[in-house]
Amino acid sequence: MNNEYVIRIQGQLVAVSEEIYKSYYAMKNHEEYLEKKDLLCGKVLYSDLDTEDIQGEDAIPDLLTPSVEDIIETALMIEKLRECIKVLSAAEQELVKNLYFQEKSQAQLARETGVKQQTYSYREKRILEKLKKLLEK
Repeated sequence: MNNEYVIRIQGQLVAVSEEIYKSYYAMKNHEEYLEKKDLLCGKVLYSDLDTEDIQGEDAIPDLLTPSVEDIIETALMIEKLRECIKVLSAAEQELVKNLYFQEKSQAQLARETGVKQQTYSYREKRILEKLKKLLEK
């Protein structure tokens, strides 16, 4: 029995092999299944949110990108922190520089200077408290 397999492409019937015919209809059935599943699950397309003024995807906020307000607030806090650091003594500024800008550990500073690590811990805590008070002004 010699079966002819055809599929409709752009309105024209085209003869194809049995393998292509079965693959085509398997994909088509799978697409229909997925579309039905989307309808049942309430899938919403970005284009469903389009208006005359805005495209749907632009209406959804980007939660990963900081807002302009957040960027400005951060910049102002950094500037205020820099001003507060300038108020610290030279020794306190040096400790802040080593711990936070050069990312040295208290233990590393203790090895380099011969001062106990606990001393650096106490000094850091005192400096942070001082900076917190200065920032709150």
